[in-house]
Amino acid sequence: MVTDTLLGSLPPAPFAALAVLVWATTVGSIGLWTYRDARARESRSPVLWAIGIVFALLVFPYYLYRRGSRTHPPERLDHVLVTLASAGVGAFVAGAVLSPPDPISQVYYLPTAFAGLLPAAYLLIYRGGYLRPSQ
Repeated sequence: MVTDTLLGSLPPAPFAALAVLVWATTVGSIGLWTYRDARARESRSPVLWAIGIVFALLVFPYYLYRRGSRTHPPERLDHVLVTLASAGVGAFVAGAVLSPPDPISQVYYLPTAFAGLLPAAYLLIYRGGYLRPSQ
């Protein structure tokens, strides 16, 4: 395949650095958004929610079930964090599903998938009305 030949000729170090950057951005934005959202909903332990979701993503559906209503509308930073988190999670899923079952290939595909999914995440979050003030 032409794509595999092209990717095989490129050095993996820059792509590995970009993959680590995507991973850190995704984890950081998930944790910070969870903390800010829990504080806006007057949770007694926003730090525990953020740590729990970062280290055990299965806590996230439980958090969505347990959270109450917001005391104030989301800020611009909340929109940015959700956009980055959505694009990062989508890139990891796309890289796992669409790339060959080779870890090196997944390192090559991850930054490209993240860059490609950022506009889609922007449209979902900003134009799709995910974080409306009424929520």
